[in-house]
Amino acid sequence: MVAEFRGPPPHDLGTAELATAHVIEDNVEVTLHLLDDWHRPMGPIVRVQMTADVARALAERLITAAAQAEAPK
Repeated sequence: MVAEFRGPPPHDLGTAELATAHVIEDNVEVTLHLLDDWHRPMGPIVRVQMTADVARALAERLITAAAQAEAPK
């Protein structure tokens, strides 16, 4: 696996243009398709597996963050 890190930690892998989640055995796998600065046909794909508890906590935080991002400024 090759990862391109940009900026200081936490490392910025870019902006996701698509995100999916699937069950793999007893874990949840989240797949992020990232935008590609070099305009390659397919951008990098990042996959992360986590327990159901971590996935549930992440989902709750994502809902809160999305609401804050959409709030009028």
